[in-house]
Amino acid sequence: MQYLRLDILFNVDRVLDEDKDLSSSIRGIWGRALKSLFCVTGTDSCEGCEVENCGYAVLFESKESSSEQYRPYVIQAKFMPPAHVYARFKFFGWVSDHYQVLIQSIIRLDGEKLFLDGGACTLSLMHITDVRKSRIYERGDSQFSAPRMKRLVFKPEELSELTLELITPLRQKSGGKLSSSFQWEPFAKSLIGRVRYVNEHYNQRRLSIPQRIDIEGVSVKQSRTFWSEKIRKSLRQNSKMSLGGLLGTVTLEGVSPEMAAILKLGQYLHAGKQCSFGNGEYRVRKMSDALAISTYK
Repeated sequence: MQYLRLDILFNVDRVLDEDKDLSSSIRGIWGRALKSLFCVTGTDSCEGCEVENCGYAVLFESKESSSEQYRPYVIQAKFMPPAHVYARFKFFGWVSDHYQVLIQSIIRLDGEKLFLDGGACTLSLMHITDVRKSRIYERGDSQFSAPRMKRLVFKPEELSELTLELITPLRQKSGGKLSSSFQWEPFAKSLIGRVRYVNEHYNQRRLSIPQRIDIEGVSVKQSRTFWSEKIRKSLRQNSKMSLGGLLGTVTLEGVSPEMAAILKLGQYLHAGKQCSFGNGEYRVRKMSDALAISTYK
């Protein structure tokens, strides 16, 4: 599976809250930029639009799933002192092949206003780097270079023990309700469903994932997690909502080789709810270098 990661550095014209997550705000601005590239009707809403195979609708107003977790991208953004915004865009599968229009839409963020509590600031795009940390675009350039990508593979591995380091809030449901503690079975089932969906809809099922993934016999040896709140403010809907979830570490024993492969893919695809807003990033620890799942294209 193709994996495209783009890191973007913006300058801003005022100091922001260092602890404020800007993923939702950057996602909203990018959505408008993306729509300006694709929309031929000029309408504010996509409701009732009869245009087929619209790139904006596929990426931003996906009709294939009502859940945010099934979008073929993840967006993360935060303020960096003294006056920068750092953003990371991740794209999966065949969506990555259309990197030209994706990068064009990101470049259109230059000069856009970021509206936050207490006022607005202007984004000045300084540069874009790829997964190899090579700069593919510098401010003032008339064109950009082709980014390098990673190829993700499904590779089962025998692991006696592993630790998940939850980097951004993990939102998982158990019994229909958000869980305040890590629950292995809901986590595993949700992640398997996400990986299968992305593989089927955005990767032509090129990953040879078996029909059955064994998740039984796994014990949570240690769980050191806590709830971290994260608020999303939607200007389009004029509302606020919680995107909080679990951070910390979870140590697991008895993970099957096939599930270990799913966990390694999840490091790139994220897990749980509201992944497109940057939630559910984690790292698999206590694994040798030989267990890497990716090779450079």
